[in-house]
Amino acid sequence: MPTYRADINAANDNALRRRRAIWLSILTLLITFTAIAYIFGRQFVLQGIPQLPDKAKMWELNLETNYTLVDRQGHIIGHRGPYIGRPHKISELPPYLPNAFLAIEDERFYTHPGIDRKAILRAFFENTKSGRKAQGGSTLTQQLVKNLVLTREQTYKRKVQEMWLAYEMEQILSKQEILELYLNRIDLGRRIVGIEAASQRYFGKSAKQITLAEAAVLASIPKAPSTYDPIRNFDAAWTRARLVLERMRVNGFITTLDMSEALTHPPRIIDTSETYIDDSLIGHVFDYAAERAHDLVGYKNPDLVIQVTVDPEMQKWAKESTEAVLSQEHKRKKVSEAALISTDNQTGAILAMIGGRDYGQSKFNRAVQAKRQPGSSFKTFVYAAALENGFTPGTIRIDRPTTINGWTPENYTKRYQGPMTLREALKLSINTIAASVCAEIGPSKVADLGRRFGLRTELRPTYSLALGASEVTLDDMVGAYMVFPNSGRKITPYLIENIKNTAGDELYTRRQREPERVYSNRNNRQMSRLLQDVIDSGTGRGAKLGKRPAGGKTGTSQDYRDAWFIGFTADYTTGVWMGNDDNAPTRKITGGLLPVDIWKSYMLKAHKGRKIRPILADEDPKLNDKRQAVTAFYQDLVDAMITERNLASGLTPPPKISAAAAQN
Repeated sequence: MPTYRADINAANDNALRRRRAIWLSILTLLITFTAIAYIFGRQFVLQGIPQLPDKAKMWELNLETNYTLVDRQGHIIGHRGPYIGRPHKISELPPYLPNAFLAIEDERFYTHPGIDRKAILRAFFENTKSGRKAQGGSTLTQQLVKNLVLTREQTYKRKVQEMWLAYEMEQILSKQEILELYLNRIDLGRRIVGIEAASQRYFGKSAKQITLAEAAVLASIPKAPSTYDPIRNFDAAWTRARLVLERMRVNGFITTLDMSEALTHPPRIIDTSETYIDDSLIGHVFDYAAERAHDLVGYKNPDLVIQVTVDPEMQKWAKESTEAVLSQEHKRKKVSEAALISTDNQTGAILAMIGGRDYGQSKFNRAVQAKRQPGSSFKTFVYAAALENGFTPGTIRIDRPTTINGWTPENYTKRYQGPMTLREALKLSINTIAASVCAEIGPSKVADLGRRFGLRTELRPTYSLALGASEVTLDDMVGAYMVFPNSGRKITPYLIENIKNTAGDELYTRRQREPERVYSNRNNRQMSRLLQDVIDSGTGRGAKLGKRPAGGKTGTSQDYRDAWFIGFTADYTTGVWMGNDDNAPTRKITGGLLPVDIWKSYMLKAHKGRKIRPILADEDPKLNDKRQAVTAFYQDLVDAMITERNLASGLTPPPKISAAAAQN
């Protein structure tokens, strides 16, 4: 009997040991599998997870470059990229603004470590019960992580990464720092980032000034920015805002009286986009301003507020003038493009810039990027250099067939008029005399003067330079012509007044520079008078502005590929170019035809209401009657010689200008 019991006990002990061994093996396997699953699961979930940077760099994470264009009066006329407002500290804001977001987005913000387990469980049960995603369990910190460093893909992996990084962020930043970062970087619809930008866009005021009702509307947006867009769906936004106010009351952020007051005074929503100028009108200006801004301040600042010199009204007139001529003539004259730049003579500010006919079809800015041959509009610099080298407006040269070192320039009319003064040669745009004068003084001197006046492209010192064989840009030509209404002083055209970031920090402010003397006052008065003659009775006479004095020069390149007119008054200098991007010839468009039409149409509008002023405001006040009489005598003598010359040449006085010559 004892032996039997001993055997039973031994058997039981063996069975117990086997069961323990089995369970121990199972437990070991479970631990091993769990460890392996954890290692590989952790590796999978955390694979590709970004690292959180330091505090300062968190403000720059995932932030697109954005530009706001402001006119000289401070009105926003354009924007590209997200809207980003000036960042605010919590202490700068009314308390109900951050509390509105906390009440609806994260009630336990100050008590959880970045992950709210209660909210996650509540959301799980609610979503399971309803069979759809009825609630979310994300904390404010998780939303911030998602906006700053993660993608918006809806996967469990991304969700786990979000929680992991939210916990890490809570170790790096204080609760107040997280809340400030959240409020200033939250997506509030319509590409609006942060409470300041949203307050400005929706209410037209700073976030520091908004009311409780307005704060509730902002807090209603993050759940579904499109659904609760206060501009498009105000009723939906206001319905959710009432829920925000109720949650604020329940959490003790406001009183019942505060809530009642807010509900009886719903906010008034504005839409500031109506003040923006469409890209079709200002696109080329915007591109050029953004490019120049980066030249001035670099690429470190992702948000730039650029104040430009463009006058919206003058920009509109410039567009209307170019489009009116192009739409009427582009098929008949085989011309597809035009560009215009207009500047303020006193400051050099660019008031209007048309870079092409259709910004939507071509972003290429022909006003500043296209290098084209200026044709006869370059003769101005030939004669300006001649006056510096002993010539006078009355110097006589002979219009005749001419060959210069194997090069034979020809007039557009293929006719020659014999002896004439430089004044008349420029007025009628005679090629042979311009070429001869250039050869006499040397092309290098003409090129030097052009560079001194502000032409930055390569000016090849060849004899053909006299007729505009070297390419130039329209903005350079306008800047160079500005020397004449500025009494021989160079003022470089500019577009940008200042640059700030959205925080209001000044990054660049243009310093008003003293004009540089590049041409003598005496020679400048003579050249300005010669260029006025071009409009008064020469090839540019179609540009007459009534009683308002104006000077300028027409230009046509070889085979009618480019047509120019650059002209000025006492107030503005404006240049117009027309042609085709593929350099195809137009149907005999000359500078005195369509470019003059655009120029005149624009300048009449630009000068409306402005006092008529003489171009040479610095004429010598000591010019007495005797000197005036001497000047008149010699002018009469020159006129008599011209008449005699015309008679000898078989021309009936006064000489007629052929259509081609008149429009050159």
